[in-house]
Amino acid sequence: MTPRLLKNNDSHLNYNIILAIGIFFIHTEAQQIPLVRLPSNTLLKYTAYKDVSILHFRIPSDTRTAYFSFKAYEEKKSAFQRECTPKNVSLHLKAGSYPVISPENITFPKHFLNAAQRFDIQSLQFLSDGTTKRLSIDGPHPGNWFAVAFLSWTDPNNDRIEQQGLAASCETLLLSEMAVTRTMPIMLNEGTLYNNTLVSNVSEPINYKFFVPRSVDYITLRIVVQSICMDCTEISVYIQANGLPNIDNYMQRAIVHANQTNELSMDFYPQQNSWHYIDVNFMYDDDHLKNVTADNETVHAVDFGLMITHEMDEDNMVIPVTKIPVRRNFEYYELLRQTYREFFMFDYDLLPDVNGTVPAFLNLTGGTPAAFQFVVGDVYDIGGTLSFAVAMKDTIKESIFEKPITSGAIAEKLVDSSSIDSKQQLVRSNQTIIICMRLEEPGIPTWPDKCTYGRTELPAASIVNNTNEDTSTGLIHVPFPESGKWFVTMGLFCHGAETATKSTIIDSVKEFILKHVKLLDTLKAPCACRNQSEFYKFCINDKDCLAGMNETETLKVKECFMDSKCTKNYEDIAKQFDLHHKLATEQTVASDSSCNASVVFTISSSPCVAGRCGRYGRCYHYMSGGFVFSTCLCIKGYRGWDCTEDSQVPSSFSILIALLLLTLSNLLFIPSIYFGIRRKYYTESVIYFFAMFFSIFYHACDSGEDEYGFCLVKIGVLQFCDFYCGLLAIWVTLIAMAHIRQTFVSLLHIGGAILLAFGTELNKQSLWVFLAPALTGLCIISVSWGWKCRRTGKWFPARKYLAIFLPIGMVLVMVGLVCYAFLQTRQNYHIVHSIWHMVMAMSILCLLPSNKSFLPKC
Repeated sequence: MTPRLLKNNDSHLNYNIILAIGIFFIHTEAQQIPLVRLPSNTLLKYTAYKDVSILHFRIPSDTRTAYFSFKAYEEKKSAFQRECTPKNVSLHLKAGSYPVISPENITFPKHFLNAAQRFDIQSLQFLSDGTTKRLSIDGPHPGNWFAVAFLSWTDPNNDRIEQQGLAASCETLLLSEMAVTRTMPIMLNEGTLYNNTLVSNVSEPINYKFFVPRSVDYITLRIVVQSICMDCTEISVYIQANGLPNIDNYMQRAIVHANQTNELSMDFYPQQNSWHYIDVNFMYDDDHLKNVTADNETVHAVDFGLMITHEMDEDNMVIPVTKIPVRRNFEYYELLRQTYREFFMFDYDLLPDVNGTVPAFLNLTGGTPAAFQFVVGDVYDIGGTLSFAVAMKDTIKESIFEKPITSGAIAEKLVDSSSIDSKQQLVRSNQTIIICMRLEEPGIPTWPDKCTYGRTELPAASIVNNTNEDTSTGLIHVPFPESGKWFVTMGLFCHGAETATKSTIIDSVKEFILKHVKLLDTLKAPCACRNQSEFYKFCINDKDCLAGMNETETLKVKECFMDSKCTKNYEDIAKQFDLHHKLATEQTVASDSSCNASVVFTISSSPCVAGRCGRYGRCYHYMSGGFVFSTCLCIKGYRGWDCTEDSQVPSSFSILIALLLLTLSNLLFIPSIYFGIRRKYYTESVIYFFAMFFSIFYHACDSGEDEYGFCLVKIGVLQFCDFYCGLLAIWVTLIAMAHIRQTFVSLLHIGGAILLAFGTELNKQSLWVFLAPALTGLCIISVSWGWKCRRTGKWFPARKYLAIFLPIGMVLVMVGLVCYAFLQTRQNYHIVHSIWHMVMAMSILCLLPSNKSFLPKC
C-alpha cells in the first residue's frame, strides 16, 4: 500500500514546547493516584454463586497501571468469646463484568464461550489475618472492573456440622482500595508525521494515542528512524486498543533496528470507534533495565518519527440503510434491539423490511462472512447470559427454538423446510458454518475450526454443518457478558465427496507420516517398525523415496505410530491422524455464489442459562454491592453453573439407607416408653412417644428426597416439633430424676414447656437452648438429692443406682452429646445422628428412676 504524503507541522515552536512537556510528564516517575476506597464487605462461605460479595471499581482512560489492595480480617461478634481463627479468602477480578468462576472445579457447560476469548480473570488466595494483599495490572482496560470475594470453597461433605455456640462466632470483613498511575499520551492526527527522541536512560516508554472513526477499514503505521545509534538496543513498538499495551497484552507489535536508518510500515485492522495506544521504547533485558538509572555516563538517543494513515471503504460516504461499511470482506447486517421488563431480558433481530416484516432467514455466501455487531449495556445487561443460536434452513423440520416471547430469551422461529430451492444448493456437498463471537473485535472464520483475531488464532466459538442432526444447530452461551460492542461472524464453507479425488487416501497418509517422522526415533520394543526405523526415516525424508513407497509400507509406518507397543502417546497420534485425514480429503470446493445456504439465528439475553437451571435447579436474582445478578440454586446434590453436574448426587440405595437409619433408629424409644409406663411416668412416656413420632416423620420428610420422602405436614412444622419434643424429653427426664413433690413437678413441667417452646422458636440450633434446661435440671437434681441425704443421713439415691445405672446412663449421654456436637458432617450425618437417637433412647432406660433401684432401703 502506498502511504499518503507527509504533512509537516507549521508551528514548530508550539509543537516543540508541547512535545517537551509531553516527554517531561512521560519520563518523570509516575505516582500512584488513589481513586477508590470501598466500605468493608462481609464475606460468606461459598456454597453457590449467590454467596459472593461484589466489589466495583472504575478505571479511567490513559491508565498505565492499576493497583488493587485487599485486606481481610476477622471481627468477633462478642467481646467475651475467644480469638477468631483466620480463614481462607478467594477473590477474582475481571474487567467489564462479573467473573465467571467455578470454585468446585466443575467443568462449564459445553456451549459456554471459551474463556480464552474473554477478558482474563485475575485470582487471589489469602488469609483473613489482617495483612494487605496487593495486585497490579499493567495496561488495564478502562471502565468498569468487578471483583467477587468469598470464603474459600471446601467440600461440604467434609465440613463439620457445628453446634452454634461451640465455635467462635466471627465475621470476616474485607477492605478494598484502588490506585492508578496515568500517562499523558501524545495525540496523533491522521497523515501527520510526529518526531520524537528516545533516550536510553529513561525506562518509561513514549506513549501515543489516536482515535479510529467508524468508517476506517484498516490503519497503516509508519515508523522512520531519523538518526542511527550503533550502540542502542532494538526498539519495540506495541499497539493496543482501548488501553495501554504491554509485553503480554497487545494487538500488534513491531521491532525497529536503531543502528540503521530505515522506515517500517505496518498495516493492521483497528477496532472502529475506539482509542488506540502506541508504546515506543528500547527493548531492555533484565540486566540492562537494572542499569538504566545507574549508568548515567553513557546516554544514547534515537530520533524517530511516527505517522498513521487511514484506509477507508470507498463507499463510506454513502452507507446503505441495512448495512454497515464492509471491513475484512464482511457483509454487515444491522440489528434491532427489543428490551423486556424483566431483568437481563432483551434480544436482537434483523431490521424489518419496507413492509414491516422481519426477515425469517439470512442468506450466507461462501467467501463473504456475514457479521453482526450489537451492544451489551453497562450493569443492567451483564447479570444474565447472552446467547447466540443458529441453524441451517435445510436441516430444520420444526421449531428449533422454544420460548415464550414474553420471556425475552431466544425467540420462537418456525421454518418450512419444503421451501428450499435445491437448485441453489450444492446437492452433494457438505456445508459447514464457522462462527466467531467476541467482544470489540470481529473474527475471520478460518477453515477448518478456527477464528482469526488480528495476530491471534483461537478455536471457533461454534461449528455447524449439515452432515447430521447433532451438528446442525450451533449454540453459544456467554454468562455475565462484558459490556461493550460484541461481534458475531459466520463463514460458510462447502466441501464434500466430489472433491476427495484431489487428495487420495494414500497421499494423505504419506503427508501424515512425514509430519510425524520424528516418532521413529522414539519407537520402543517390540514394535514391528523398530528394526527398520533408520530406513523408514531416510526414505520418508527423501522426496523421491517417499513418493515411491508402496501402500503396504506406508500403512505399516502409520499403524506403528498409532500402536500402543510403539509409542507412549499413541491415542493422541490416532486423534491427530483422524483430523489430518478429514481435512486432507474434505477440501473447500466453493468460495463464491455457488456455495450458499440459508440460516435462522437468534441473539438474546436471559437470566441464568437461557432462563433455566435444568431439572434440578431454580433461577434466582440476587443483589450484592448494589449490583443485581442471576444464578442457579441447585437441589438434590446437583451442582454446576446449570445444575447438571451429578457426581455427588446420592444413589437411590444410599438415600434409602439413610432414610431407614434416621427413622428406624427412633424405634429404640419404644422400650423407654414401655418402662416409663410400668414405672408410672405417664407424662414422660407421652413426651417420649411424641419425640419418637416427630423425629421419624421429620427425617422421613427431610432425608428421603422426592424418591422416598414423605411429608406429613410442612417440613418447618415437623422440624420445630422434632427439636421441641427432644428438648422436652430431656427436661422431664431430669425432673423425674430429681424425685421431688408432685406439686413442684407439675409446675416445672408446664414452666419448662413454655420456655422451651420460646427458645426453640427463637433459635432451635443455639447451644443455650440445650444448655439451659440441662444445667437447670442438674441444679434441681443436686439440691433435691443433697437435701434428701441431709434429712435421712443416707445416700440418695440408692447405691445400686449410683454405682450402675447412673454411670452407664451418663456415659451414653456423653457419647450422644459428643456425636451430636463434634462428629457430625454432611457425609456421615445419617450414621452419627442415628447413633445419637439410639444412645439417647437407651440412656432414658438407665436414668429414669425405678422404685427397686432408685429409692434406698429402709
